[in-house]
Amino acid sequence: MKPIGYCANVHPGRNLAQLRESLAGPMTRIAQDLALDSLPVSLWLSAETIRELSQDTKLAISLRDQAIDCGISFVAINAFPYGNFHAQRVKHAVYEPNWTDGRRTHYTLAVAELLPLLVAPGTEHISISTLPLGWRANFSSSASGASVGIASTALEQIASRLHEIEQKTGLRITLDIEPEPGCAIETSEELVGFFTHCLPVTTRMSVNVRRYIGACVDVCHGAVMGESPQDFFQHCAQVGVTINRIQLSSAIKGANSEHDLAALAQFNEPRYLHQVVSGFGASRRMWDDIPDFLADTNIEPPTTDSKALAHEISTTTLTPTLANATVHHFTNARTQEWRCHWHVPIHHAMINGLETTSNAITATLDAALRLPNAPLIEVETYAWTQLPHREHISTAHEVEQGTVQEIRYARSCAAAAQAALDIA
Repeated sequence: MKPIGYCANVHPGRNLAQLRESLAGPMTRIAQDLALDSLPVSLWLSAETIRELSQDTKLAISLRDQAIDCGISFVAINAFPYGNFHAQRVKHAVYEPNWTDGRRTHYTLAVAELLPLLVAPGTEHISISTLPLGWRANFSSSASGASVGIASTALEQIASRLHEIEQKTGLRITLDIEPEPGCAIETSEELVGFFTHCLPVTTRMSVNVRRYIGACVDVCHGAVMGESPQDFFQHCAQVGVTINRIQLSSAIKGANSEHDLAALAQFNEPRYLHQVVSGFGASRRMWDDIPDFLADTNIEPPTTDSKALAHEISTTTLTPTLANATVHHFTNARTQEWRCHWHVPIHHAMINGLETTSNAITATLDAALRLPNAPLIEVETYAWTQLPHREHISTAHEVEQGTVQEIRYARSCAAAAQAALDIA
């Protein structure tokens, strides 16, 4: 298993100046705290940063050298968010432009062109993660029914260019599609369907598309959709879709109880989209965001006990267990489990009075060890400062310490999984 690092989209990086500040500051301090020879970092490169780097390739080389001097190696690129991922309001904008828009293709190709200059000498493979075609409603309407065909053609074009880059530089770059709730590709089944029915196996010039287009598995997204990592990996293996990257993150979950709904309401925040999913398979339902789900529960908000409940929730913030909690359940129909797309710290089994899907982390690492290739594995918790009662993590130092704890936790889980496999 490759060393586990983290995705740097947790730090501001709207432009090159912000990126350099984050590299010299929090990224370097995290690397120093972990005391590693080289910390693997997945770099978030916005479209604005790419434009700046493309104007003078010496800037890319300088950025790489700065990272090496700081004890950091760029092992992957997050090219999912195109614009400012730390804007006051991101929400649905993170899925734009989608893969019917030429800007998405241009941006992704520009990232690929720069990668041979950004990676450390001797690097053989690097992953670019990308959105799963687009937000379903916008993607399907953006090209009058031809959206999938346009996206497939764009991805085929990118595969051809990635082949040329590998032939010229020796660096294999993979573009890895990351399924997400609410998008055109939400699950492994939809991902496999896209590869099987929409994306050619080879280009017109006989380039192997699946050598360059693969999958990025976000554990939080899979948990929200109710899909186990083992099932995801198996579905991809059956049709030859390579999993090149795994992002470790946890979601939150609960039932339609007074306690859990009040706790969930405190996770509502203005920056990111937090899809809520209940049920499984054919009975699965999804709401775009927390307010949509709460409005649809038809449950009256707490009244007389609201202050006590809020106090109870606040005292359990960022704790691994919930002690002496009073949970007021409704009927069995009302207690159906829901899961919410909220990237919470992976080393907490409970947070703010709600359970997390942290058990999926160990299951994912166990399954990843059995993959024929060794995918890149990274921690991706980016919304630390948006957590409820965030006055407890109001400083950059506290975010850095949380990230360090996550990386250490992930590495300890990976070591335990490896030891168990060795014994077996």
